Amino acid sequence: MQSILVLTSTYPRWEKDTEPAFVHDLCRQLATQYRVVVLAPHHPGTRTVEQLDGIEVRRFRYCFPFAERLAYNGGIITNLKNNRIKLLLVPLFFISLFLNAWWLCRTREISLIHAHWVIPQGLAAVMLGRLSGRRIPVLCTSHGGDLFSLQSGILESLKKYVFEHADHITVVSSAMLQRLETMGCNTGHVTVQSMGVDLASRFVPDHSVSKTTDLVFVGRLVEKKGVATLIEAVHLLRSEFPQLSLTIVGDGPDLAMLTRLVERLNLADRVRFLGAVPNDSIPVYYQLARIAVVPSVVARDGDQEGLGLVAVEALGCGCVTLVSDLPALRDVIEDGHNGRVFKSGDAADLASKIKELLSDSGQYRALSEHARSSVIGRFDWTGVGTRYRSVISDCLPLATHSN
Repeated sequence: MQSILVLTSTYPRWEKDTEPAFVHDLCRQLATQYRVVVLAPHHPGTRTVEQLDGIEVRRFRYCFPFAERLAYNGGIITNLKNNRIKLLLVPLFFISLFLNAWWLCRTREISLIHAHWVIPQGLAAVMLGRLSGRRIPVLCTSHGGDLFSLQSGILESLKKYVFEHADHITVVSSAMLQRLETMGCNTGHVTVQSMGVDLASRFVPDHSVSKTTDLVFVGRLVEKKGVATLIEAVHLLRSEFPQLSLTIVGDGPDLAMLTRLVERLNLADRVRFLGAVPNDSIPVYYQLARIAVVPSVVARDGDQEGLGLVAVEALGCGCVTLVSDLPALRDVIEDGHNGRVFKSGDAADLASKIKELLSDSGQYRALSEHARSSVIGRFDWTGVGTRYRSVISDCLPLATHSN
């Protein structure tokens, strides 16, 4: 059985973690055909080596345990934005990532390196593919934040270097492919392929429960998620819908600012902040909500959604879904067919769309009926896993020993 080395900075740290699990879920799909070894950064409280659902997970150390806070809890980019002193950890992080991956390539028969995120994992993988003593093919997957942000001159050049030298690139939306084209990158070796969602057993409708929440938001509380716009929309609707409720599931650096906004608008009795919840608990919040809202915006540094899998999760649960008009979300929502779209950052337009959905039972019912069927074939892990195994199979013949 051939071995794949997966490089990632986001991975479940322990059972019932609140970190996104999509890389782990993909690894589980790949493990049906390949031996998968995951290399992820260490975090206080995690094991350095363990088996997780049959997958070997190795976590590299890059500083004193108490200081290993560069990854997780929103990701590297978010953590650097919130605390610039963490820039001092970046060289240590990259060197440790590279050396640990190099050691695995030297001591294991690694057939392919799959790097999630262009920088730093993609850069390390491309270097390893040429310095490990063997010609190891590299598949790099960009998830959005790494492509749309990090736009300074040297970082843009490093991204283009990775895109040019990786054997294959996958991006999670058509909008990201267009971004590569505007960067002047050759896209002949680029495939648009999203991550998946467990639409078979987890994100499913539950017709036995009543809709006890009007609106729900699920995600990190960071600028690009646009939660402030959603709260302002609830405020605009307060006179017409005095009992309108919003549940916010997630945590992040914007929590304090958003809490102050809720207090200033006198919405404390209508808006609930639940904080981060385990991944296994998320479906119930979609099942209990009448409308799921994905109010994403373009952040001041250019960061934006790569796709927006939360919209897929909501649709899978049969929840009527309302999203902003960012390009990436067009891969998920067709306005008027399986959801509704509003102008990004426009609280008045969002309020208008919410009012329509709450007032028009016919439209609401039609969207609910189309929600789940619109995503099953494209986003369920069974199909996504099959397509990723096909991409990897095409890359593997590239593995040849160097002279």
